[in-house]
Amino acid sequence: MRRRSLLPALVVALGLLGGACAGDGDLGGPTLGGTPAAVIGDEVVSNADLRDEVERWASNPAMLQAIGITDLGQEGRRSSDLVAFVLSHRVVSEQARLMLADARQRAEGGLDLAEQGIDGEVLSEPRDQEIEAILGQLDQQFTSPEGGSVFQVFEEGFRRTLARDLAYQDRLQTIAQLGIEAPHVAVNPRFGQAEVLQGGIVQVVAPTGPLPSLGA
Repeated sequence: MRRRSLLPALVVALGLLGGACAGDGDLGGPTLGGTPAAVIGDEVVSNADLRDEVERWASNPAMLQAIGITDLGQEGRRSSDLVAFVLSHRVVSEQARLMLADARQRAEGGLDLAEQGIDGEVLSEPRDQEIEAILGQLDQQFTSPEGGSVFQVFEEGFRRTLARDLAYQDRLQTIAQLGIEAPHVAVNPRFGQAEVLQGGIVQVVAPTGPLPSLGA
């Protein structure tokens, strides 16, 4: 298995992850009346959202092994390594998406992109052609010893979601040149702690001990 970095900003976090499991019961459960998994600006990642995305990742153990996550736990009791990685990915992707929208709004309000040496196309939403190109790169980067793509194991809709996420993240450096602030992030301590990186980007560092079950 060739090990490559799917999410450069996130793989740094892998060395900080603990080996605890994410709960004694269900990972998910309704958010109503409780604390969501994370809040990014005004965007909410519910516990159910996190549970569903964790299970999508867990459906492809070969892909997770390729990026350094070998302990998956089991359904309903996933490892903190996996949960923190998935939540970090979602948080960074949402930060990037919100910052891109903020940058476009400022450009429409008169911000001179040419003065900053920035092509306005960079602020556009990811297009199908860009997503297809990223999918091709991921298919080539993540292969089994037999030469098949392990990234292709994901369901097509989820593959495209991940490619779109990476397209947003690819824009972060350009957005930072415009002085756009990253939206504030609050993380449910059940799933880890928010660690603020350069530019306000947040990664989730997993807890090191067992976590209480999230009630339904």
